[in-house]
Amino acid sequence: MSELIKTSENKERELEEQLKKLPKEKWKIWRLIAVGIFMPFVGPYIPMRRGMLEDRMGYQDAVLLFAALLLVVIPIGCYMHFQKINNEIFDAECELESLKRQNKLNVQNEISE
Repeated sequence: MSELIKTSENKERELEEQLKKLPKEKWKIWRLIAVGIFMPFVGPYIPMRRGMLEDRMGYQDAVLLFAALLLVVIPIGCYMHFQKINNEIFDAECELESLKRQNKLNVQNEISE
């Protein structure tokens, strides 16, 4: 029975470490924002099937097209990233609470035996 308690304590430590790291993951959103700032200026030069967008539309129109597109995509990507992190935090908290309850019951069972 003590081996079960040790493994659950290790699992608790891992979950607590994960809970400490997950809020820091939210700050990795800067990568998406940096791409959103950089991409409209480089995007027109990306080769496509019919040639570069810059050749077909003109550089200014292509930049405006990419900027408009990214004005929609970046907030959606940020929202999805934050939701993913929040869901992982919630799952880890629920699992940690469940392990603590289970450990408490195991200790009570050991005492009563």
